[in-house]
Amino acid sequence: MSNTQLIMSTYTLGDIETVFRDCIKSELQSFKPQPSNPDDDLITEQEAKKMLLVSKVTLKKWRDEGRIKFYRIGSRIRYRKSDLLKSLETSTKKGRGSK
Repeated sequence: MSNTQLIMSTYTLGDIETVFRDCIKSELQSFKPQPSNPDDDLITEQEAKKMLLVSKVTLKKWRDEGRIKFYRIGSRIRYRKSDLLKSLETSTKKGRGSK
């Protein structure tokens, strides 16, 4: 004989609906998008130029030299704000003209 116990209870339709609603609500809460960090947003070349106060040529040169990170999405180039801010900090610490 097994040790399984059978418990019989009577539930109303309203009770069952409440249990299901609470379970579904709880599960949906876990799928809510988390608020993003604005510094992790991808920005366009135009926005990066304005942020860094540089020309398109300088931006391309820095990309080619590996001074700034970039992401290619199809034929478009995007930058993460946080990466640009980091590269600004490191270039400021090194000073002008240093390599």
